[in-house]
Amino acid sequence: MIRPLTEADRPAIETLQEHLTYADPSLVEAAVDGPFVGRLAVDEGMPAGYAIAFPGTTATLSELVVGPSFRRRGCASALVDAVDTAIAADGIAAVTPVENEAARSLYLDLGFEPDERLPEFYADGTDGLRFLRVE
Repeated sequence: MIRPLTEADRPAIETLQEHLTYADPSLVEAAVDGPFVGRLAVDEGMPAGYAIAFPGTTATLSELVVGPSFRRRGCASALVDAVDTAIAADGIAAVTPVENEAARSLYLDLGFEPDERLPEFYADGTDGLRFLRVE
């Protein structure tokens, strides 16, 4: 089941954020109160993953994570589709560290295409790779 994020989800989201190299805890509040859109995947009553996106003509997928024990079950795809439906953008962009092969593979599997390398995108100087999925 995919549903909107609520304030009560904050502890679960913070736990899931531990799986991200570049997590932003302030995004949870922005997803609950706006302007960001957040969705939570729940599997047998357990938080399985979440997605947070910023609306726009091309939406920005700010964070996407699925807990390790829930991977390869379609959660990431369902989460991206859920935020896409909620935002109704012409496309979705996502950025991941260039060296994160697992994330690059996931985005390709979800229908994203590599769009642009972003030098020193992250605060520590790591380059990002922007992916784009156009509707």
